[in-house]
Amino acid sequence: MKIKLLVFFVILIASIIFFPISLHIFNTDNISVLTEQKNAAINNTVTVKLTSIGDFLMHLPIIKSAYDNNTKAYNFQPVFAPVEEYLQDSDLTIGNLETRLAGPEKGYSGYPLFNCPADLAVDLKKLGIDIITLANNHCLDMGWNGLITTMNNLEQAGMQYIGNARSPEERDNLLIKDIKGIKLGFLNYTETTNGLPVPEGKDFGVNLINLDIIKKDIASLISNRADIVIVYLHFGTEYKRYPTENQKKLARQVFDAGADIILGDHVHVLQPMEREGEKFIIYSLGNFISNQRWQYSDSGIILNLTFEKNLEQNKTHLKNIDYIPVWVDTYPAAGMLRYRVLAVEKAIADYQNGNDPLLTAEDYTRLKEVWEETTTLMSRPEQNIMPVMLLKNPERA
Repeated sequence: MKIKLLVFFVILIASIIFFPISLHIFNTDNISVLTEQKNAAINNTVTVKLTSIGDFLMHLPIIKSAYDNNTKAYNFQPVFAPVEEYLQDSDLTIGNLETRLAGPEKGYSGYPLFNCPADLAVDLKKLGIDIITLANNHCLDMGWNGLITTMNNLEQAGMQYIGNARSPEERDNLLIKDIKGIKLGFLNYTETTNGLPVPEGKDFGVNLINLDIIKKDIASLISNRADIVIVYLHFGTEYKRYPTENQKKLARQVFDAGADIILGDHVHVLQPMEREGEKFIIYSLGNFISNQRWQYSDSGIILNLTFEKNLEQNKTHLKNIDYIPVWVDTYPAAGMLRYRVLAVEKAIADYQNGNDPLLTAEDYTRLKEVWEETTTLMSRPEQNIMPVMLLKNPERA
């Protein structure tokens, strides 16, 4: 009996001593397992940030202002330097080139027939632009040879392009960018070439808006396993801040054909954006750079779209949409007018804090107007589409 009691007490004491230890080890194992599962889920999810900007409308005064007398070359970097950090903080950046890079033999010019130094391509690459859209109403401004030379200069600068092609094979080799396992497919079409005809037998050179062709191209991207199909449409009525019924109709048809994202340009002012489920459209990104100094055309946005993909489930969705309002500033320097693209919110704060001596009281007034005009038109709080907060403690207009 005494032996049985002794054994009982030994077991009891051992249970008291070792049970907490056992419990601790059990909990640690569970925590470890849960942590591993969480890390596995995180590791199987990737995000990609796509940045899109509006029209590079290279008027002649901008070209002249970029000429460097010391180097005898054109330098466009100072024009874009104030917003460079916002473009390079992205996985992929794309913009619309509304000029040709056809060479000095054609003569540099602005409206109505645009031709810009090829130095622009090099500077856009340095800026962080990866892809250029070329299907627009100015793509034939310098003729067929100018169209070809433009693509050659972009390629030489290390940039990709969509919307124009040098051969049928290049036209049908649709662009899919695989970034971190997310495949983004890109298409680009224009409503018009300003009455300049595509040369006979060269239909492959310019992607004109044709719904049957768009459907075929979208189907091709999907069959090649594009996760997201992004369609750039150069369409609409210039200087109108709201889309036409024709724009809306075409957008619905393009979405029905399988597009996920539609990005519009051409009208040289901003037009609204909206989201429905995983579908998103902005009817116009406005001007990124131009010499159009009047209201609404002197501004645009930097649009950011963030996509997230679960690699295990092979599902991609549009995670976030935000934007940065921008404005084209002009200022005198070295006897001529210079240009620069500014982030509106930062420029307002810089003026208030005395950090930018180039900004005038008139500029400050216009910056506040641009902020109000842009955010009123473009923000969709109910769809979580809002401007980026560039400042930690912003004092927004």
